[in-house]
Amino acid sequence: MVGTDEFQALARLEARNRGLPELPIALTQHPLGGIPEEEVVAKAKDLADAVATAVSAAVPLPAPGVQGGSERG
Repeated sequence: MVGTDEFQALARLEARNRGLPELPIALTQHPLGGIPEEEVVAKAKDLADAVATAVSAAVPLPAPGVQGGSERG
């Protein structure tokens, strides 16, 4: 997951609620919107290593029946 520091607590809560408490989150400084394109590109470049690490991380999948799992109740 990629987000800004402003929403870190919300991202963690959503990950837990969906049965993925160990989901890696790559964070950058808020905001991403309403800023010059050059700043967005710089933030994206700064996040590249964190995103690469996050997408290659082994994250345990939620148990069946848990929101976000393979079965829905």
